[in-house]
Amino acid sequence: MNMNILFLSPENPYPPQGGHHLRSYNVLRLLAQDHRIFFVGFSQGNADFYYIPQLGKLCETVDIFRVPRTGYNLPFLREAVKNLFQPHPLIAERYLIKAARQRIRELMERCAIDLVHIDMLACALYRDGMEGVPVLVTNHNVESLRLQRRCQVTANPFLRSYLLYQSRKLYRFEREMCGRFDCCITVSAADRDYLQQMSGASRFAVIPNGVDTGYFRPVEGEETTGRLVWVGGMATAYNADAVDFFIGQIWPLITRLVPGVTIDFIGHSPTAKLRQTAAIDPRVRLFGFVDDVRPLVQSAALFIAPIRSGSGTKIKVLNAMAQAKAVVGTTVAAEGIEARDGVHLCIADEPGLFAERVAGLLADPSRREQMGRAAQRLIEEKYSWDVIDMQMKRLYGQFETKA
Repeated sequence: MNMNILFLSPENPYPPQGGHHLRSYNVLRLLAQDHRIFFVGFSQGNADFYYIPQLGKLCETVDIFRVPRTGYNLPFLREAVKNLFQPHPLIAERYLIKAARQRIRELMERCAIDLVHIDMLACALYRDGMEGVPVLVTNHNVESLRLQRRCQVTANPFLRSYLLYQSRKLYRFEREMCGRFDCCITVSAADRDYLQQMSGASRFAVIPNGVDTGYFRPVEGEETTGRLVWVGGMATAYNADAVDFFIGQIWPLITRLVPGVTIDFIGHSPTAKLRQTAAIDPRVRLFGFVDDVRPLVQSAALFIAPIRSGSGTKIKVLNAMAQAKAVVGTTVAAEGIEARDGVHLCIADEPGLFAERVAGLLADPSRREQMGRAAQRLIEEKYSWDVIDMQMKRLYGQFETKA
């Protein structure tokens, strides 16, 4: 055991079933192999408290504090209105809790903390009071850019105005906070360059999102001709917009080009538009949440990622590539991945081009296989957690000598 690390996260990353959870859990798991971890996190629901024992297998201590659930509920809406009169963005103010600050202070004093890992900018306001030890922050996304893009696809004028207001506060917050950490970790070079130019800070490192290549890998099985697949819960605005964009503007074009096409949607909380389409179109199948998505992904001919908003690299895309699946996605979906258009995946933003790319790959099995294999090799070379573990050891080792 080399260092005592305080790991501060806006979520309990267990179970690691998608998105931020997958990255946060694997980073925590890798750090716990060499260091003692003291975990402080937050929860928007009761389930996170149930999983404390599982997280405790990796950590010396686990503390989780409750925050209002994001969405149209009175406690969260109250926080959103209150934030109109607060200096920092909602994403940061909502996690600033007196009891959590007190517990962090206790851990810093009693447990001889050598290094602090802040997992996401949402917890950056706890930076005050951590003097004397190295403090690293991981930026899973460029949060202000993520909200700006969401504004562009939000129809509700009141919500769009509020999101624009928050994106501007976030921009100022990111610009101010990046320079206050001993190192800012980003998931891609594109995010690093954006934040570096914005903030003028120089202490950045890139640790990409990773894939468990022992779990996500090609397996023997029959591929269903003409079948597409989407993976991702649709409770988030970013995935919901992607699905509605696809169903409303791309799916009708694909069905004209490929009459026998079908699609499987895997993920909880399907949107109203998707449910309505599935009710009248037997080619659209809804699976809800699935514990193991691999068989359904493997049986599909093509993986789609029509994502228009958000930031960071998309773990769902990395996982599909690791399974040697050909992917058609937008520029946003491919952002931050060191992939070449037409070699490792296909990129299309306009509905007509997206449909044409899908139809072309469905009609060419050998090209799909070639693209899938190239994608798998890229993941194994650059995005395997085994490769990323070595990068993390080098980065955190620099601070171990200072601890």
